[in-house]
Amino acid sequence: MAEMACRFCGFSFSSLSKVIAASAAIFLLVGCSGPKNKEGLQSQKPETFQSYQLSIDAERKSFSSLIESIEVVPLEETDNSLLTSASRVLKHRNEYLVINKGDEEVVFFDSEGKYLRTFRQLGQGPGEYQSINSFWVKGNVMSIYERRRSIIFRYTLFGDFIDSMMLPAQVGHVGEYEGEYIVEFNFNPILDSMLYKFGVLDKELKPKDLYLKTAEFDAAAVWSNENSVIPYNDGMLLVRMYCDTVYYYSKGQFQPLIHLNFGKDWYWEDGAIIKKEDYGVIENSGQAWDVITSLSDELIYTKSVIGFSHYEHHLINRSTGKVARMDLSKDASTEFALNNLGWEKGKWLVSMSAEDLLQLSEELGYDLPNLDQLSRSENPTLVKIKFKDSSDW
Repeated sequence: MAEMACRFCGFSFSSLSKVIAASAAIFLLVGCSGPKNKEGLQSQKPETFQSYQLSIDAERKSFSSLIESIEVVPLEETDNSLLTSASRVLKHRNEYLVINKGDEEVVFFDSEGKYLRTFRQLGQGPGEYQSINSFWVKGNVMSIYERRRSIIFRYTLFGDFIDSMMLPAQVGHVGEYEGEYIVEFNFNPILDSMLYKFGVLDKELKPKDLYLKTAEFDAAAVWSNENSVIPYNDGMLLVRMYCDTVYYYSKGQFQPLIHLNFGKDWYWEDGAIIKKEDYGVIENSGQAWDVITSLSDELIYTKSVIGFSHYEHHLINRSTGKVARMDLSKDASTEFALNNLGWEKGKWLVSMSAEDLLQLSEELGYDLPNLDQLSRSENPTLVKIKFKDSSDW
């Protein structure tokens, strides 16, 4: 079986089963399958709810056949900007802030990929974090959430420490919105015993609003490396593990926004509690059981985990409802290794290795600028992908 990364723990599919066997006492909780659980939802809807039917058996469309054009931003490689990955990137003003996860640092590049500076305050002393689990920028303030100690650290964009704040509970991910903090509890108890999936904390980090209540909890939560609290238009998207629904929070209103309808190909039922024996069933189920979702105003990209065997990729036009099942195969046994970084002005932003970019460019008939430099660099490259109109899919 091919080694494929599992988004929530960083394990391969094969190693995941070993970890679960060694952790038989841990039960994971799920309470999300479609917009059935409306606990805490309010009637006013700033965005229109949409449901899209996805098939894991539909005809595949080659990745390159769906692309109209690409733009390439090589990330300059210097002694101070060697990247182990570019799996999380934030565009702020005219700079790209790349989370170099292996070294727990933020590397700054200009809009053309030229290296600017590196920020790293790793440690256990005052103003030092132990990991970067959530990251955002508001104005001239850069915030880092460290999950282990449940602390938000704030710095200037040039790395000067401002202050730190401790959350009332350990959360999966957190983001700042209009002076408040949107958090994913992932079934970790808040206020000793109350169990919710998402919540809003006020500027003093006290619970203000709590959403999607559940009465079920058993042993432990598992956190995702994938950000689950994402800025979107004038609100925040909330995306949970093992969930086929994306929620939206804006100006005090919380609602389901997008439902991905896999039909019989979705493993979880509403309110399911995951037990260790589920994974033995999941492995050979041939069903989707986790999905990463990335939205623009026009398009949606999804990456679904099927059993323990492979990923499925879909591209959805939100206006027409047309869906393309994307084939990211490079050859018979491997896929293009793309890191989904969200959307920039309607274009899908990803990071790619030079090797993958060279092959994709050949398929598109695109002449890469600075080809020699790209071929020599070990840094990933940022690629902005403009897709064709859905009528051409």
